[in-house]
Amino acid sequence: MQGWSVKVIKNDGVEATYPVTPRVIVAFERTHKIGIGKAFADGQKMSDLYWLGWESERAAGNIVPLFDAWLDDVFAVEMADDDVPLVETPTVTL
Repeated sequence: MQGWSVKVIKNDGVEATYPVTPRVIVAFERTHKIGIGKAFADGQKMSDLYWLGWESERAAGNIVPLFDAWLDDVFAVEMADDDVPLVETPTVTL
């Protein structure tokens, strides 16, 4: 589980990769009432992945709107490859 990260892609093309930290994992499990490993192994829902992106961005210190409002600005959330470096600040992709 350690070493997971998520890539958040916003509607304006800005992409950022955030670590899934222990704080994020515990928040996921407390909120969803299921272990994160089980949630992503058995019947993963896209809402779980989007929530993980939202919480990871919040935990990284960014000011983000409430979850539903945050979704309005998001194009996609993906599990990042292990070899993708984590970024301190978002970058714009053209």
